[in-house]
Amino acid sequence: MTKALRALLASSVVFGILFVGVGPADAASGRVKAPSIGMSAPIVKVPVKNGRLQIGDNLHVVYTDKRGDPPCDQSGSTFYAGHAWRSGNGVADKWGQLTRGKIIRFGGCKFRVTKREFWSEERSVRPLSRPGGPPRIVLYGCKADDYSKATVVFARKVGRSVPFPKAA
Repeated sequence: MTKALRALLASSVVFGILFVGVGPADAASGRVKAPSIGMSAPIVKVPVKNGRLQIGDNLHVVYTDKRGDPPCDQSGSTFYAGHAWRSGNGVADKWGQLTRGKIIRFGGCKFRVTKREFWSEERSVRPLSRPGGPPRIVLYGCKADDYSKATVVFARKVGRSVPFPKAA
């Protein structure tokens, strides 16, 4: 292996550690996209320990439970978390701008925001993920301007954002 190739591989590993995440997290298929706020972020699956999602410190990804349902599931809520950052480079920085009617795309499905709330960080997030009920996603992230509060965005599935494959 040449010195240049080794340097390229080493820089790729460093890039992967900084921007994709490492450790117990697994890359999930797809991205979360919210065109109205210019967001397109990879989804990373992480474990839950003691009732808490074990999110990493990567500001540019959206985290979800590695045992949770996929976003296009036919029923229930899928919970996602992300970081906001006062300097303006966190994935959740603009989640407060996701108002009723805005579109979010996950895993080939389209969701319409039904409501947005601001919660105290002490409020339990357990009810946000549930196996039954209509298919929806919930985004949860700290407010960029007040870390003692969280932005919580609820969105209902309204259809697939990519066509179904045609039957043979």
